[in-house]
Amino acid sequence: MARSFFLLADDRTFQLVTTSLFLVVSLLVAAFVIALVQRWRRRGDAKEDLSPNAQLAHFRSLYEAGTISAEEFERLRSILGGRMRHTLGMPASPAKPAAPSPPSTAPPQPENPDTGIRPS
Repeated sequence: MARSFFLLADDRTFQLVTTSLFLVVSLLVAAFVIALVQRWRRRGDAKEDLSPNAQLAHFRSLYEAGTISAEEFERLRSILGGRMRHTLGMPASPAKPAAPSPPSTAPPQPENPDTGIRPS
């Protein structure tokens, strides 16, 4: 009877060790898969956060909070504005409307309706 008890104890010990080992390996594999998924998700988020539009929104919130000055914000805005125009395929600098020409100071010359010749 004592002999069968030791055989039963060895069998139970073996089952306990194999079950524990299986559980530990399963947990390690699960942790590895979770770490890979988190790395993959962070890499995808980092690309979105680096867009000029997202950066400009972040710097605008810093400016509104008073963390950066107006000069710093304007400098960053001009840099990021150029990057946004580049990504959209627009010209590097916005086209400025032509300034109106100043009015002429010379009085207009009257036309001679009879001959159609203008005096010089």
